[in-house]
Amino acid sequence: MSEKVNKLAEIIMNEIKINGPLTFARFMEMALYYPGLGYYTAPGEKIGTAGDYYTSSDVHPVFGAMLARQFTQMWPFLPVHPADRLLVEYGAGKGLLARDILTALREQSPEICPSLTYWIIERSPVLAARQRETLSGTDLAGARVRWAENLSATGGRITGCIFSNEVVDAFPVHRIRQTAAGLKEIYVTCRDGRLQEIESDPSTPLLAACLQAQGTSLETGQTAEINLAARHWLAEIASRLACGFLLTIDYGQEARELYHPSRFDGTMRCYHRHKLIANPYEHVGEQDITANVNFTQLRQWGEEMGLRTAGFTTQMNFLLNLGILETVKPAVSYVFDPEILRATMAIKKLIMPEGMGRDFKILCQYKGLTQFPELAGFNGKFGRSGR
Repeated sequence: MSEKVNKLAEIIMNEIKINGPLTFARFMEMALYYPGLGYYTAPGEKIGTAGDYYTSSDVHPVFGAMLARQFTQMWPFLPVHPADRLLVEYGAGKGLLARDILTALREQSPEICPSLTYWIIERSPVLAARQRETLSGTDLAGARVRWAENLSATGGRITGCIFSNEVVDAFPVHRIRQTAAGLKEIYVTCRDGRLQEIESDPSTPLLAACLQAQGTSLETGQTAEINLAARHWLAEIASRLACGFLLTIDYGQEARELYHPSRFDGTMRCYHRHKLIANPYEHVGEQDITANVNFTQLRQWGEEMGLRTAGFTTQMNFLLNLGILETVKPAVSYVFDPEILRATMAIKKLIMPEGMGRDFKILCQYKGLTQFPELAGFNGKFGRSGR
């Protein structure tokens, strides 16, 4: 166990000694985001071959190009004024997706760039520095790139699009378990110098209310996760978005599938050096902790906050509707072309059901528009998923 892990585990155990057992959400918050020691806030590679997991932006620039195509189609739904419109990306990782989107906008829709400000919301100073490095040599064609630790730091209310790619799955989750005595919550305590789990009464009635609102229930002994942090995230966005869109890209399901008995032990898992780890109390601060996103919750909470649903579909349908297959140029001869092969294999990984195509979903919500937005990614021959 490294010195960093020892120190962070010691800090967590000291908090338990002072305040008593922690909710799993509090433990996860500390393990991922504790200043300088958490998984996302400490130095070191997180994403890609040298890290612990991949994202769609690591696969090929075509993913960013498809998002740029969708953003371009969103723009006419926005009011003519203000002229300054925003693209706001939550958690930009290494900055690859920002680079690919801006590059594609420069090539596809250069008229958008002069009035565009691209904000990156990033809690991790380490990742923000990496993003600046990635974007430092990019020809932004008039677009401005800014960084902030939270949405309120971007200034006034927002006209444009706020989006995230594999961010909500890293929000701290509460873990619950149905028992013969009723719904219980899983807490983290310390025994014999080790972090261990115990069950007790839920820390908030919102946990049971969430299940009830979705019309779902758990089998006796079944474990599940509830992402209350996503509700706070949506509330902040809804309060700041004057007119525009929220696009959420992540792996997950709707409630009826997410809480099905086939997922009896829940979906919380960890990744360490591209290996799946079941125990979140190992490698504290050195492994990613994640849980599948509940898209039913995002839609329900969004509606309560004034965010209407424009579309919901799989990543496969979204990318196919946007014309991802058309981006691969057919070979003009039988000569081997490594670039065509690379693009073809990347597209296969992004859209095939056994890859990212089925497990990843795209949810688009909107606010302040004068008409329902028929968006290409959600409405095409590969499936309509609007209202």
